[in-house]
Amino acid sequence: MKNRALLYTDDTDNLTALVHCLIKHGCEILSAGQTGKLLADADIAYTAVSVFDDSPRTFGDYEAMLQSLVTSGRQNEFGRSDETGAIRLVCINLEPVSHARKNYKSLDSVADKIDMRALSFIQAACKNYKNILILTDPVDYEEAIVKIETQSISEAFRLYLAAKAFNMISACTAAAGNAILQQAGDKSYPRYFMLPYKKSEELINKEQSHRSACLYTLLHGGALDSLRKNQGGELLYSLYVNIDAVWESLSNFSALLKKPPTVTERDDNGNEIEMRFTPAAGSVFTCSSKHGIPVSAALGSNCTESFQKMSACRKAFLENAVAGFSAVVDENAANELLKSNLAAVVAPDFTAGAKTLLAERKDIRLITMSTPATISYNIRSLNGGLIVEEDKVTLFDSWKVVTKARPTQIQADEAAFAQLVLLGAKHDAAAVIGNMTTIGMCCAALAPADACFAAINRAANNMQSEPAKSTAPVETLVSASALPFDKGFERFIKSGIRLILQPGGTDTDSEFIKFCDEHGIAMVFTDDEAVYRTGSTSSAENAEALNPSRE
Repeated sequence: MKNRALLYTDDTDNLTALVHCLIKHGCEILSAGQTGKLLADADIAYTAVSVFDDSPRTFGDYEAMLQSLVTSGRQNEFGRSDETGAIRLVCINLEPVSHARKNYKSLDSVADKIDMRALSFIQAACKNYKNILILTDPVDYEEAIVKIETQSISEAFRLYLAAKAFNMISACTAAAGNAILQQAGDKSYPRYFMLPYKKSEELINKEQSHRSACLYTLLHGGALDSLRKNQGGELLYSLYVNIDAVWESLSNFSALLKKPPTVTERDDNGNEIEMRFTPAAGSVFTCSSKHGIPVSAALGSNCTESFQKMSACRKAFLENAVAGFSAVVDENAANELLKSNLAAVVAPDFTAGAKTLLAERKDIRLITMSTPATISYNIRSLNGGLIVEEDKVTLFDSWKVVTKARPTQIQADEAAFAQLVLLGAKHDAAAVIGNMTTIGMCCAALAPADACFAAINRAANNMQSEPAKSTAPVETLVSASALPFDKGFERFIKSGIRLILQPGGTDTDSEFIKFCDEHGIAMVFTDDEAVYRTGSTSSAENAEALNPSRE
């Protein structure tokens, strides 16, 4: 009796060693597609099969293969006496993305591209795992070879491999489902949240040694696919978190500030007023992150100026942080980086001269990335569940000037810049902006007012330091969260704040607007629904409060 093995793989790593082992033990190899071509190129004899061809003429062969997989080694159960040519090993691996992210023509159906036959073979083999060895991960080939050679294949090992096979099947079907929903234009949250992430590497978490971590990535999708390390040590858990945060901010800059949108509002007479922001296409954006939250950011005419402005205000906080540039880093910027204690620098590229200079600092990882960060959901694990949150990558839901004073063009541009930076903040956050630089910022407060006070205090301290001194006024305060009025906001006046931008929508909005009008401060609300959430007053009173007379 000659046993057979069915081989059909997207990932052909380590495959030939497995095949040689099987042939040595008298196994007939059945194969097709690129796996068959690999075997032919290696002068390895195999039997070509048509069972993977999705056509009516091969359905009989497909049905016979399924029956063989289910019944191999179980002839007594099924009343069969002939076990000639029984399938004893199935080696099938499929990359989920290859089925979900192909370049389909407009009339093609995603469903027609799913390799259902291969998936059904794996499922049938899993049903019969006690008699069929199932390999879906090249990592397991070496151990399988050893166990075949030593005739020590245990039932526990077979079950373990079957579990990995089910894992791959679920990833393939999840990818197919997501692709079909995307092609259909469905943007709602799916009933079951399943995405085909693949294990990339286990990570070291030096900051929290009691925790283990592993990086999973989407195949051929997302910004991480373009990450390249040019120099430096290994990428730890914290570095991946910060690199991702920095690259997302750089991507948002390209999408939102290089060609900023025009926002409109209506005046007291119902006339539309356009607010146009100054495009930043000719500027270089530099930002930094630590623990996954923004540290500082700046706009400059070149990489050197932008980095100098950014680092001047938060130099102590940049220890072991990650910095990012929206442009290619040149030699002048590299000289500034040599003075820093950064853990990594992210940029589209580095000039040859910059790489030569930075080679002196092997402790600074040089990271290049090219694919924009477009995947905008965040996942938070709960004990027994997940919260999936999707970010709206927009600067403002709306732009409503609710005070008599209106922002100047410079103040409006600074507010847009701050809003961009604070998109990366996950908690109550605020920033004080001057000269297109985060002069003061707080991104992890327990209340919006606390974030504003902390940002103002840090701005005051930074303005006293020699590197941060500037003749440009520091007048713009942006709160990422709705800001209830506080009598302590007298400090805003003493600090020279002339524009406050916030979502609005608290019970104290009317009182806050009155305070700003009394002191000549402009205030802008960015929440579309803020007008409906101003306490217990009527809609007419709300409208009057949010659009006071500007006589």
